[in-house]
Amino acid sequence: MMAYQDLDARLIEALRDDARRSLRELGEALGVSTSTVRNHLHELEESGVISGYRPVVDYSRLGYGLVAVIRIKARGDALPRIVEALVADDRLTHVYEITGEFDVMVIGRFRSETEMNREIKRLLGLPGIEGTNTSIVLSAPKEAGDISLTEADRSP
Repeated sequence: MMAYQDLDARLIEALRDDARRSLRELGEALGVSTSTVRNHLHELEESGVISGYRPVVDYSRLGYGLVAVIRIKARGDALPRIVEALVADDRLTHVYEITGEFDVMVIGRFRSETEMNREIKRLLGLPGIEGTNTSIVLSAPKEAGDISLTEADRSP
């Protein structure tokens, strides 16, 4: 029974390492049968814990090396429409509704300062946006959004 303890978390961690591994390879790495991996994987997908398998892309190598964090002040009644417009913008990789002085924070990737400037001006033109504050990311010592899910990887 020891092999099944924390299996879903270990399966997710194994998939994050390499989602292209076969069910057999995953089973061998986790010490369980292929059918066990298949069943747990199916349950994780059905419950929405896993919603897709995507490549890890280095956008800076594709010319999108400028990363900006943009905080937005919005009029309250306009917030739902603003968030909808931000989510539809494919240059913005993250859209968060936040507390504090600003209402929304977005992270965007751009090819140049000119492109970023154009995007900020477009944002300022959206009805209900009262102002923005932008920071350019100078370096990203840690950018992956993955957290440890297994007990062995958590610090006390």
